[in-house]
Amino acid sequence: MPTDDLDLGRFAEPSLYILASLSDGPKHGYLIMGDVEALSGRPLGPGTLYGALGRLETRGLIEPVGPDARRRPYR
Repeated sequence: MPTDDLDLGRFAEPSLYILASLSDGPKHGYLIMGDVEALSGRPLGPGTLYGALGRLETRGLIEPVGPDARRRPYR
């Protein structure tokens, strides 16, 4: 089992799509899901999205931005 803190294992593909989506500025979950579907041709479910966002945040690769109405954008 790899010990590298950045190892995303089987979660690498959704995480890479999320990082690509965020590369052009902060976005909330709904916009990220749309970008991921446009990039990959497949929808990303909310469970996969928010699980990947949590892992990316834990690793310090993304951070939440102040809430925008009821949404929580990330950068």
